[in-house]
Amino acid sequence: MINNIENGYILSIIYIVVSYVPMLFSRKGRKRLSDFSWINKKGKNLSALITVLWLIVLVAPVFCKITDNKWLFSIGLSLFVSGLTFTLISYYNYFTTPLGSLISKGMYRFSRNPIYVSNLIAIIGLSILVSSAVLAIVVIIYPILQHPIIKEEERFCEERFGVEFEQYKTKTRRYI
Repeated sequence: MINNIENGYILSIIYIVVSYVPMLFSRKGRKRLSDFSWINKKGKNLSALITVLWLIVLVAPVFCKITDNKWLFSIGLSLFVSGLTFTLISYYNYFTTPLGSLISKGMYRFSRNPIYVSNLIAIIGLSILVSSAVLAIVVIIYPILQHPIIKEEERFCEERFGVEFEQYKTKTRRYI
């Protein structure tokens, strides 16, 4: 299988499908995902930079050959598939929680930010699969840019859900 794929374009296609197609099936999920009323100006600027990183994640594999190293291939594929699987499960938990409710079921029992964590795992796997220094840099920059947005989102949740969110925070880690 390794020798049949010249470059990582197929990985980009898989990543796009898993990351964005589920949004087509949940109108309330799209509504919740597109509501940025809570985010401050700094967060909006960071979100714009994160969008640039996502574009890099989607485009960089097209110009990279999937590794021939069986160990790197196995590790990268395992992380990529695990990250995408956790992303899908997290989306399901996110989309099936009623609007206006705190999301605390499924993957959200283990992490307050499972979509972010799952995507990072997938990107780590992707960067290993295509041995990309550019994607390795994204792996470092992404959480640095995402963290202040997560802190702002937590501030919003504290205001909106009060004691319920405080209790959730004491039981559930921010990341993993």
